[in-house]
Amino acid sequence: MAKNQLLLEIPSGEWKGFFLEKHQPNRGWMHLYLVFDANTMKGEGTDYVGPWHILGHYDDSGQVQWTKRYLGKHQVHYRGQYSEKGIVGEWTIHNTLTGPFHIWPKSAREMDEYYLANEVSLEADQLRESLEKLFREQVSVN
Repeated sequence: MAKNQLLLEIPSGEWKGFFLEKHQPNRGWMHLYLVFDANTMKGEGTDYVGPWHILGHYDDSGQVQWTKRYLGKHQVHYRGQYSEKGIVGEWTIHNTLTGPFHIWPKSAREMDEYYLANEVSLEADQLRESLEKLFREQVSVN
């Protein structure tokens, strides 16, 4: 399947996932509603910080970038790579705070099962290394 055909299949709708922060021992779970259309993505959601809106774009190689704007608060920039496992990448605030993230369509139950099975057994540093490895693998493939 050609890469641009793959991008046409990025599913709009409910997504879920998490981000990691060095100062937090737990995952920052996110609930998202995303729309992908004509290389633009937009959406809204919530996490432990509060509700937010996003606006971004993606290209034919599967690179995805967006900005999450918390209502009445700060914004966070996301950069990642799309694959059949969702979008894996890195978030940044003010070019100083950074960490990995992983989001996937709500219908991708295998990702739920993976993270539930590893909820207790994976320490934050191990999970961070695992996400960074997955991101490097996706970037090298594309």
